[in-house]
Amino acid sequence: MTTRNNGIHRCGAGSLESLQGDTVPGSEPRQSPPKATGGHSFHHAKRRPKGYNKPRRRKVQQQHFKVMHWNAEGVFNKKTELQHFLHENDINVCCIQETHLQPAKSFNIRGYQCFRSDRVGRKKGGIMTLVRNNINAIQTKMHMDDSEFQVLSLRLNDFQMILVNMYSPNDKALSLDSIPMEATNLMVVGDFNSHSQSWGYDHMDNRGEEVETWQDDNRLNLINQPEDPPTFYSRKLHSTSTPDLAFCTDDIHGHVQRKVTDQLGGSDHRPVLIILDRSVSMSSSLPRWNYKKADWPLFQSVSDELCKDIRVEGRDINNIVRDFNQCILKSAQQSIPRGSRKDYKPYWSEQLEELQTKVSEARVEAENNPSQEANHNLQHAKAKFLRHKLEAQRKSWRHKTASLNLERDGRKLWRLTKQLNDDQDKARGSVTLEEEGELLVGKQAANVFAQNYKDVSDIPINSERLRKQEENKGTGKHLRLRQSAWTRA
Repeated sequence: MTTRNNGIHRCGAGSLESLQGDTVPGSEPRQSPPKATGGHSFHHAKRRPKGYNKPRRRKVQQQHFKVMHWNAEGVFNKKTELQHFLHENDINVCCIQETHLQPAKSFNIRGYQCFRSDRVGRKKGGIMTLVRNNINAIQTKMHMDDSEFQVLSLRLNDFQMILVNMYSPNDKALSLDSIPMEATNLMVVGDFNSHSQSWGYDHMDNRGEEVETWQDDNRLNLINQPEDPPTFYSRKLHSTSTPDLAFCTDDIHGHVQRKVTDQLGGSDHRPVLIILDRSVSMSSSLPRWNYKKADWPLFQSVSDELCKDIRVEGRDINNIVRDFNQCILKSAQQSIPRGSRKDYKPYWSEQLEELQTKVSEARVEAENNPSQEANHNLQHAKAKFLRHKLEAQRKSWRHKTASLNLERDGRKLWRLTKQLNDDQDKARGSVTLEEEGELLVGKQAANVFAQNYKDVSDIPINSERLRKQEENKGTGKHLRLRQSAWTRA
């Protein structure tokens, strides 16, 4: 069993039935108030003010579980396009190959946990898996010899899956036997760089034969179909192919759909979506008060006007508080907007959106009608989009820095500098335990940790040490009594 807390792996032991009683503190079942036995009830329901909006529970939506895999050919300069794609398509997990990242270079996407495996000592290579924050995830294995892969265990409510992110360069061994296999709830995605008629090639090479043998031995199903659109465009050969594959176990295969999407960020590989039709519970956050756009003078005047009419004398305090809350809520509704932007792009514009669409159109033309002219038009569209993107970034930066006052906005400048360097405050790491192939979270994880602490802290104390502790307690109590007497004197 392994644990993860802020990226630190530890070992743990079995479950705990009690810490000092029956359960971990806070895990006791909620008890309802006792019912009255006479003609009157001793349990009074809490009354809400008329203008009070009862806090709504988070809505539970039934959605598909979406896994994206993509060979980025360098992800650092494609961060904006990737973030936009993830939020626009509501991606749950994103497996990226060829990140071209080194340990000294930080990378993160808002709203996602980042599991990185960089190829140290090599400019290319590297893999990364992005997992939505509302999904419990733990990396159980990483392999960086020859081929590269990560094994992640995912859990979302009652849904659990083992996901393998795979990248095998064409000059390295596949290392498929190193992948830990499961009989159920397993999916393997990535760039295999192998040829077979089963996934759209007109021939089979040695690597393709090795992949098919591995597939048969482990009873995996190929999610790709021979008629699916190709995922890779070769600028050198002006041809298309499909090195990006996805496999899964039988229990998943009947519920998945594969979709090849438009080009992303100028990579020669198209992103691939694996849509799992098995619905899972997803929580969505409610709209928030947008205090940055609040009209505080209006809030002050409206609240003053409403609150001055509240009658206080001779009234019950609960009724006064009810009326006061109602006035504050009415004032806030009139002066503070609600909601937040799902995907904020500080420099994105309609022009960049149009240029990106032209890159996608040029990619389709180059794939359908391969020629030197079509390839030239594609590279020209990519260059034009990149040039305008850099200009928009510089313009946004100049506008941002021009509005800063170094004498007055020191804290704002410091926060901006940390964001630009990806040196943000570290968030608390969630604790996820894996025991016998099952993820433990919440109270289950707390029970395991409590059992571990109980085992290591149950140390016998000899009688002499206990006697000294009692003497120290008595001395401290005597001194506190004397100090209290001096204070009263």
